[in-house]
Amino acid sequence: MKSRIFPLLKKETLHILRDPRSLYLALGLPILLLILFGFAITFDVKNVPVGAVDLDGTVLSRNLISRLQASQYFDIKFLKTSSSDVESFLDRGEVRFVLVLPSGFSRDLSAGKETGLQLLVDGSDSNSAQVALGYMSGLVQTFSAKILLDKVQRTGIAIPMRLPPFQIEPRVWYNPELRSTNFIVPGLIAVLMMVIAAMLTSLTVSREWEMGTMEQLIATPIRPHEMIFGKLFPYYILGLIQTLFVILIGQVLFGVPFRGNLFFLFLVASLFLISSLGIGLFISTVSKSQQLSFMMSIILTFLPAFLLSGFLFPVASMPRLIRIVTNFVPAKYFLTVLRGIFLKGTGLAVHWQEVGALFIFAVIFVFACAKKFKLSLE
Repeated sequence: MKSRIFPLLKKETLHILRDPRSLYLALGLPILLLILFGFAITFDVKNVPVGAVDLDGTVLSRNLISRLQASQYFDIKFLKTSSSDVESFLDRGEVRFVLVLPSGFSRDLSAGKETGLQLLVDGSDSNSAQVALGYMSGLVQTFSAKILLDKVQRTGIAIPMRLPPFQIEPRVWYNPELRSTNFIVPGLIAVLMMVIAAMLTSLTVSREWEMGTMEQLIATPIRPHEMIFGKLFPYYILGLIQTLFVILIGQVLFGVPFRGNLFFLFLVASLFLISSLGIGLFISTVSKSQQLSFMMSIILTFLPAFLLSGFLFPVASMPRLIRIVTNFVPAKYFLTVLRGIFLKGTGLAVHWQEVGALFIFAVIFVFACAKKFKLSLE
């Protein structure tokens, strides 16, 4: 058996080493995409352009505007003392919000009366608008509460305003700074590993057909499972090296914490790699064209991993039919395990269901490749 597999292993390894494009695709492209997407994709909303209309013109109104400017979330683009020509700034997209402080704002606030502020919002980007609106509301409420408490401490007189009977003090676990990078980068690792692994092996058998060497391969006395092992093993080792690189990049460059067990991570990564490599190899057995194999690998791996794995959009928020479809996406399970290992330090006791699902996927795809190869070799 060794005498039959070793030449195939050597052949595939030499092909990888002699083809700079394969090495770049396996090692360089994931690192490049991880850096690019890691910086580009973020749920944090910062430096939102806003405008302010101060119709009150008092010390308190100017203090509130100063607080907005000092916040990392907002960037004051203009400050006006009248509401004329405000809509044009929103129409041109120069600002996303316009905060209007009415006349009498300082007087009503100091007296403990209900004070209304007008906030004009550009809702064309609803997600960013909702997040920024939450920041704005929290900042204004904090400012208002501080003014009232300062007055109580200074005068000792209770203010006739209904204050909440209790105060919530949130304590955030696993990601105390609520950095979206800590959520995004582990997900990117799962998506990139699936896409690159499937892409690499999707070209292996189709390359044999295009180069005219498939007939020689069929004529060799080799069994289907030996063919599978010989084709996948070099790319499996390359995938583990790729995994190590992207993990180091995530920690060193993006500062994503790693609280779990490295051995458990590579164990789960191995199952995921076998699944992804099996998908690519199965595509390669179906298609005899490298171009078609490449396109099929993108469609069958990138789109599901990016859209249906929970990488960007919560699976629980999807329609029921789509949630059923997500159960057939290996990246969904690997992504859950990765985020648990990186941020929570969880292990097999927590993620045994995801590990079991990845094992089933690996067995199914390798078995399907072996059956397909058996038909070709016979």
